[in-house]
Amino acid sequence: MISAVLGGMPMFWPGLLLSLAPAALLNRQVGRLLRAHWAVGFVLLLGLGGVVVATLLPEAFRLSEDAVRHCTVAGGRPRSPYELLHVRHIELKLATYAPVGFAAALAGTRRRAAVALLAAAALPFAVSVLHYALPVIGRTCDVQDVWDGVQGVVLGAVAGLPVGPVARALARQSWRRA
Repeated sequence: MISAVLGGMPMFWPGLLLSLAPAALLNRQVGRLLRAHWAVGFVLLLGLGGVVVATLLPEAFRLSEDAVRHCTVAGGRPRSPYELLHVRHIELKLATYAPVGFAAALAGTRRRAAVALLAAAALPFAVSVLHYALPVIGRTCDVQDVWDGVQGVVLGAVAGLPVGPVARALARQSWRRA
């Protein structure tokens, strides 16, 4: 299902592979910043790379010469669980934003996790602002995309919350060794 959606994005997989380099190089620093295990930093950076690749690269890798600023604000709403499980395009948005929410929920302290989750929830808004500000990439901002992105972050965070105590214990062990 997701592969059908990715058919119009030929640069998705190469872009995601390119995002492995910064994730591999910076994961320890991001982990320290979050007071979390380095693996949390890796997942966060890889997730952010996926968001950039899936949402900010021009569709079909061609810049739009006749780009117009456009933003759809009508009809935006949270999707029902049924819709989340049965709409193909939504699966990609959830899969794109969920790792960011998952990693944010695993930040070392509750305060850092709260800040990281707020920043992760703001990410879909920032992407839509960039869609509006950079019409040359051929993407339009849509309030429904923001809702879907926020829901992806929330679902990732919900999946990360039960893992949080284990991740915090691993982070404490790695801090004691360092």
